[in-house]
Amino acid sequence: MILNGQVDAFAAGSLESLVVVLRREANGEVLAREPVMSADLVDVTSEAWRDGCLRRGQPQVPLAALPLRLVPTFKEGSNRRCAGFELEVTNPGGQPTRRPFTIYSLTPVAQRAAARLLAAGTLRPGQSYVYEVELDAHPRPVSPPAAIGSFETSVKSPPLTYLRVPLRPLLAAATAVDVIEDDRFPVFYVEAAFARAEKFSRRGAAAVPPVETGGVLIGSLCACEDSGEFFCVVTDVLEVRGAEEKEFSLSYSSQSWTRIQAIMKARQAAQPQRAERILGQAHGHNFVPNQGKICEACAHRPVCSLNNVFVSQEDQDWTRAVFARQPWQLCHIFGLTARGDRVHSLFGLQDGRLQSRGFFTIPDFNPEPSPGATSNLEDPIHAQT
Repeated sequence: MILNGQVDAFAAGSLESLVVVLRREANGEVLAREPVMSADLVDVTSEAWRDGCLRRGQPQVPLAALPLRLVPTFKEGSNRRCAGFELEVTNPGGQPTRRPFTIYSLTPVAQRAAARLLAAGTLRPGQSYVYEVELDAHPRPVSPPAAIGSFETSVKSPPLTYLRVPLRPLLAAATAVDVIEDDRFPVFYVEAAFARAEKFSRRGAAAVPPVETGGVLIGSLCACEDSGEFFCVVTDVLEVRGAEEKEFSLSYSSQSWTRIQAIMKARQAAQPQRAERILGQAHGHNFVPNQGKICEACAHRPVCSLNNVFVSQEDQDWTRAVFARQPWQLCHIFGLTARGDRVHSLFGLQDGRLQSRGFFTIPDFNPEPSPGATSNLEDPIHAQT
């Protein structure tokens, strides 16, 4: 499967030839066969672009102009059942790089099929199911577009805005926070910005009952010319105001977005050399999990393992919608343990979904203007790469 802005075909079929198969139990009766559509691979293709191009010294290449090839990874002894798949990125120099993905990156496809089965009564609320990924033996034909008259058009993809910043000095001044895998896309937090993210996220803990509050993460994308690495720096946080704040949800309103967009456009116009953009969001899970009930061993443990720091399905869906094709997307959650300890975790795109990751804090970030920085006056919320 060759992807190049639009989806073309290859010997194994079109992109829609991948299908997610649902069963009540392993090797049981098939409940549904849900085709994998082009839109279902937006996150994995942008992640492959990030790791195969942006992080390899070529941030000037837009996603829409980058050819990718999807290569199914078959289970042993099968030529149809998939253990996962790989996306092969070929940069302008002709060098290919492969990025592996598991079938869990297609979980939303399985959930879409399960929702339809639930509505039809085939599945009951709370009933479990299993799924796997296959190559569809009978892929659906792609219907030609309806004739609407003859015309010509051209589509241009604007260059990605970023700063040219050496990475080594930042690492020398940085403090690692929960960094376990050193091959992840580097993320830096200015210390003052991290403090603001936590302050705004935990503000809702003072309400009775507690509610979710938060802010949007502001910063810059950066490229290191020495190493070729691509990374981002969170430099500020804008508090979300006028949102619908509930105990287990935070819903942005049109008033919230209008305020954020106005502030961002003013900042971008005043200091275009900083190439600022919205990198993600932070919010607080300000309720105590398990109603504060703790186990007997908890009093003797330095860390309570029961906490509410997790990415909900709503968080995944919201981030996928707002930050489509932006593989640097971040979601920072500040929460509590069952005994009331403050904990937090940063989540980033990995294997096509938000997963917990580490980051670095730095005292400040004041890069010198560089030729790689360009102004970005587009819509900060729905910006496309």
